[in-house]
Amino acid sequence: MALMTIYYKSPIFMQNILTSVRGYQYKRQRNGKYYQKYMNFYNKFDVTNEDNVQEYQMRELKKLLQFTVNHSPFYRDLYKGINIQQIQTPFDLKKLPILEKEMVRNHVEKMYTIKEKDAVVSHTSGTTGTPIKFLHTYEGIQKRNAILDDFKRQHGFINGQMKKASFNSSEIVAANQQKKIFWRDNVSMKQRLYSSFHCSAKNIPYYIENLNEYKPDSLDGYPSVLYEIARYMNKNEISLDFQPLAIFPTAETLHPYYREEIERAFKSKVFNQYASSEGAPFVVECSEGNLHYHMLSGVIEQGEDNEMLITSFMNNGTPLIRYRIGDKIIFAEREEKCACGSAFPVVQSLEGRTTDYIESEAKGKITAVFLSLISEEFKNTIVNMQYVQNRLNHVIVNIVPDSNYNEKINHIILQKLIYTFGKDMEIELRKVPEIKKDKSGKFKFVINHLAR
Repeated sequence: MALMTIYYKSPIFMQNILTSVRGYQYKRQRNGKYYQKYMNFYNKFDVTNEDNVQEYQMRELKKLLQFTVNHSPFYRDLYKGINIQQIQTPFDLKKLPILEKEMVRNHVEKMYTIKEKDAVVSHTSGTTGTPIKFLHTYEGIQKRNAILDDFKRQHGFINGQMKKASFNSSEIVAANQQKKIFWRDNVSMKQRLYSSFHCSAKNIPYYIENLNEYKPDSLDGYPSVLYEIARYMNKNEISLDFQPLAIFPTAETLHPYYREEIERAFKSKVFNQYASSEGAPFVVECSEGNLHYHMLSGVIEQGEDNEMLITSFMNNGTPLIRYRIGDKIIFAEREEKCACGSAFPVVQSLEGRTTDYIESEAKGKITAVFLSLISEEFKNTIVNMQYVQNRLNHVIVNIVPDSNYNEKINHIILQKLIYTFGKDMEIELRKVPEIKKDKSGKFKFVINHLAR
């Protein structure tokens, strides 16, 4: 806290230096000796060869299981009486118990295989309860970064060699800053960090002006922020002086109307990805626009009710085996390979946290994915929407209206929501100037206090 106080009181040029120093520390932590080894490996690995992919996955799975039983007291107890030598393929994982979030929350310290002083520490967001502390090995973090950077390389962007603009930083700019400079430079990674908190309608012109000055090769970060900028550009017929190679949204759901607006404004392809702070296997988008489960990063099972069970090859510090992470996944029928040539399975649909729904006594659980279709339908008259549920049969709908929003549109939206939730649901429409982001700078589309 004291360090951040010093940072905020420093002049902006000094904040840039401090940001770059911190960036260099992250670079050493995440792009060290293991990183280059794995980058070389993934660069050469033939992901079109299904036999090679499956053999690698089976080999890594057996190594993980043996390591976990040898080094984690929690798993030694959990698998007592189970012969892990019988687990030879991902299909055999069904012989092992499912790891529930509450089990991790209660026993995470017994799961650790390393000391905290030797680890990279991360925390879950805490959106579904108390945050959980995860310990990561340096090798695991660098392996994870190598997979992510290899994915970006396939779409033309070389991390560390090309310039990137990142819209996911929550602390780089003081909340009460008066100067219209809402970005800081991380020179060590050729990165300009843009504050997601300050990205409001009145400040977006400053962001656009600076993007034109910086001319990044790629953009990444929260899709809700990229969408706000893109929507402003399209509405005001603003064109950039440059064209990024690719755009990589992270950490939030990429709604179809987000993608459409972003690609139209930036005249560049959006390539989606799925990951988690726990270290879940990746799901990444290919050149054909399909999502693929990245089999070199772990195992993803489609469980009951399409709930995702993950086994990660990237976090031996806090191993996760058959962990019910809280998201949902549906794999496409495996009749033929994707046109991109990858042997990785195609993901038909991927939904966010299973708590991302509004509960109606009459209609049951209305998911965020379904609710996003309503937002898309009214994208020309509203800037943003948010659903908040504090009690059963009551929902608050925050609406940021566009200039052409009127009472007729308000009535149409209300009727649409009555049909969606049922006539017994009390629906409170609130017109607001903007929707506040959470402490990490993310936009929460659905907030369900009943599901916690």
